[in-house]
Amino acid sequence: MSKDTAKDEPVLGYEYDGITEYDNPCPAWLMYIFYSTIFFAVFYLGYHFGSIKSEKLQGTAAVTPPATTIQAEEKPLEMSEAQVTALLTDPVALAKGKEVYASKCSSCHGGAGEGLIGPNLVDNYWLHGSGKTSEIANIIISGIPNTGMAAWRGRISEENILQVAAYVKFLKGTKPENPRDPEGKLIEE
Repeated sequence: MSKDTAKDEPVLGYEYDGITEYDNPCPAWLMYIFYSTIFFAVFYLGYHFGSIKSEKLQGTAAVTPPATTIQAEEKPLEMSEAQVTALLTDPVALAKGKEVYASKCSSCHGGAGEGLIGPNLVDNYWLHGSGKTSEIANIIISGIPNTGMAAWRGRISEENILQVAAYVKFLKGTKPENPRDPEGKLIEE
């Protein structure tokens, strides 16, 4: 190419350090990706900030009662102290209670009831109730609002809840290594 031919071509850009930049379009595949991200962004923003999601949230809030209301409506399990205490002499019930305790309760109360996040279960101090086996069962069923103690009704059968309550009562007075400090009021039995 001669210098005369180069002068006849229109220069669409600028020249710097002997390099001439021309106005070439982006590749088509890159433009398709760019346009698809814009298209996706419009629908993404519409979904998260648009009327569709806010209507769903308003509908859910109107139907679902607060957690404290749900726990207040649940009735405690009807049982006598003698019925639950009878499980203390049943080795099969205590073994099943230990099994359920190990899978559901030991992460907070420790494997031997020594207390980790939750209070220890081996001393005579109680934060809630007076340590009766039926009260322990009702605490397991209903949980304790505004604490880490979850309500287990519907997630564990009532029979297993009674077995766990008996096992917790069985743990009372044991001497695990490094128990958590006593909490609550002293209940003498």
